[in-house]
Amino acid sequence: MATTIRVNENVKKQLKIKAAETGKSQYELANKYILEGLKNDKTPCDTMTIEEIEALLKHDNPKGNKLLNEIDGTIDIDEITDSVKLKKDSYRI
Repeated sequence: MATTIRVNENVKKQLKIKAAETGKSQYELANKYILEGLKNDKTPCDTMTIEEIEALLKHDNPKGNKLLNEIDGTIDIDEITDSVKLKKDSYRI
């Protein structure tokens, strides 16, 4: 599966230089460095399966999806709020 990843311009330049120095493609080096970073990452996190990730990406409406609500920080309440009015009111003294 091919995908596009945006990287910092400085990282892109360094990758290009490293590719020229080693004779390897930027693609090969990027994959190598990403895999090494993933292996060495000691940050504790909950690992989701590919199926769980795909389900999240396909889901358009987080309402009713507990995991999406936790990720985006929404809270179920019965009260309807008007974010524009709340923002305008916050400017009033």
